[in-house]
Amino acid sequence: MSSLRQGYDERVGSGRAIPRLPGGDLDDDPAMMVQEQISRMRFIGERVGLAGKSVLDLGCGTGFNYAYAKHKLGSADVLGVDISETSVAYAVQAYPAGSFVQGDVCSEVLDCGSESWDTVLCCEVIEHVNKPDLLLDTICRHLRADGVAFISTPNRPVFSLDFEPSPVNHTHIKEYNLPEFRAMLKRHFSKVEIWGQRFVSERLFRMQQEIVARNIKDYGVLGEWYWADPIRIAWKVLRLEPLHRWMGGGQRYNHKDFAFVTPVSADSIWLCALATK
Repeated sequence: MSSLRQGYDERVGSGRAIPRLPGGDLDDDPAMMVQEQISRMRFIGERVGLAGKSVLDLGCGTGFNYAYAKHKLGSADVLGVDISETSVAYAVQAYPAGSFVQGDVCSEVLDCGSESWDTVLCCEVIEHVNKPDLLLDTICRHLRADGVAFISTPNRPVFSLDFEPSPVNHTHIKEYNLPEFRAMLKRHFSKVEIWGQRFVSERLFRMQQEIVARNIKDYGVLGEWYWADPIRIAWKVLRLEPLHRWMGGGQRYNHKDFAFVTPVSADSIWLCALATK
């Protein structure tokens, strides 16, 4: 199996946040990755305010940011863009009232309305692209002069214990530490404010770190074969992981289990930036 990684997987269920109950209350959805993102959406709503604002969601994935921005935070126009045709098809089916288009968010010709968006979201995308500066160009090109961009990404020293390539998500091409992330953003924005997203609970943080350490060991044994579904599933069964989860040993949390701190703390799992031109 090749060690080269592609920044996305056309299988909707591979490494993407998917609500288990798309028609239900997203605040109560049991999917962990959804709750990680909901906490970011609530943070944006509190810090910037999305009520009545136009929102461009670059790398929209399965589309639930649209539903949350519209129905929970009172946003006006919301447009989602994603390179994955299957993800866009899922979003259209799950949220038929939404607006979604398939497109490359790193393309210099992508045009969703130059300088016409109050807020541009780019959550957990920059680690998936080969040319992050082109993605940041896209964000700047679409953002109004007085608009705000929100850009989030894993904090490599914590999210992956500084291990490369990512032992957590096989579509992460490059994860960043705080100095790298800040330097990239400052090449494109005049004002950059970076927050850390961390667990409130020390127990949840320790559990996350233990899972990553275990992934690193597994990856050391299996290499890129670790990401082949049949091998990955069989490996977990051999380790009795499903039984461990069934007995209450799995990780569970919701959006209330996160806090956002600045300066970024040593236990911040993600880096979250508010940026203006």
